[in-house]
Amino acid sequence: MDKFDNWQEFWDKFLLNRYGKEEVQTEDDLFLQVARTLNRKPVEKDVFDSIIVEITNDLNLSGDDILVDFCCGNGLFTFELRDKVKQIIAVDFSKSIIDTANKYKAAENITYCLGDGVTYMKSFRDTWPGITPNKYLMNDALAYFSAADLEEMLGNILLVSESFEFLIRGVPNDDLKWNYYNTPERKQFYADLIAKGDLTNYGLGSWWHMDDIKNICMRSGLQVSFRDQQLPVSDFRTDIIISAKK
Repeated sequence: MDKFDNWQEFWDKFLLNRYGKEEVQTEDDLFLQVARTLNRKPVEKDVFDSIIVEITNDLNLSGDDILVDFCCGNGLFTFELRDKVKQIIAVDFSKSIIDTANKYKAAENITYCLGDGVTYMKSFRDTWPGITPNKYLMNDALAYFSAADLEEMLGNILLVSESFEFLIRGVPNDDLKWNYYNTPERKQFYADLIAKGDLTNYGLGSWWHMDDIKNICMRSGLQVSFRDQQLPVSDFRTDIIISAKK
């Protein structure tokens, strides 16, 4: 990958820089564009389907729910949830990826929005008068945010939704990072990144301490639970469910 200055630039140019493709042309390209891959190939269908089932179950999705999908990417997962909820508002900061979502993964009850996941809910009532989401999702994206970002995001959600469930999937767990850096070469690669002060991890993003998330939720008066992912999905990421009840 070429050097990038911020995560928006990284994802805007990811398909081109990593795979030499100007734009999505096939279903496989949709997986490549948002790095839903294993050994640079799209994840297997059974793994993909199992993630959809887990999202549905973890959020207890039903036909009355209004879901906000932060960092939705090109709608690869968003689209599969369309029949499980009443409405989806899907947000991402990459225009090229949102354009792809509208082209390939559109549905009557999905609205793809260009926006910043941290601040989007701050003006939500003005943008969506009379709409109160009760379910929230962020899939494999918290690594690109800071602890301060998460705290601000939760505060903005609370401005809109007094009662909600928020599933944050695929958080790189610092306690599990040696499952990822599991060879001498990978460990040296990680050591070199740290020595250079490069916390991007070649696109993986930041490793999180679960206690930091627990403390953020405690300060916000929110409940939180954790579950480590299992192979073949991942053995170094953790799923988090944050909730608020009236």
